[in-house]
Amino acid sequence: MEIPRHTARGIVIHDQRILLMERWRPGHHYFSIPGGGIEPGETPQQTVVREFMEETACEVRTERLVYLLETAEGNCHHIFLCRYLRGEPRLAADSPEAIRADPDNRFKPDWLPLSDLPEAPAIIWKPVLRRLVEDLQNGFAPDVVSLRTE
Repeated sequence: MEIPRHTARGIVIHDQRILLMERWRPGHHYFSIPGGGIEPGETPQQTVVREFMEETACEVRTERLVYLLETAEGNCHHIFLCRYLRGEPRLAADSPEAIRADPDNRFKPDWLPLSDLPEAPAIIWKPVLRRLVEDLQNGFAPDVVSLRTE
């Protein structure tokens, strides 16, 4: 049995664009929300800041938790709305993503226009994508929204 994984991820919007990780794997091309596993002794907020620096070379500050996504396997993903502070998206050579990259497993952090978000391929877990598109149009709920994978 697999141990549940807890991650922290960040939604960063700046100049009508969202900062995402573009991924290519055998038979798959999609975008995901940057973030990763919460390390022992680390808060979810600290994880988001660390992961953004590792994965995108961009500095961010967490603003507030907007979604908690639970999976059938018991994984919990804390998804924060973040403020972009500085940096140009690039994959650091010593990042885990760069180290494990090969022609069949590639990563590229980049800005995606918000207008492209609804049609972006397998961007993120479907319930998060649906809710994010809705919240960008109507505003984020004042409380944390709990979501489950399909």
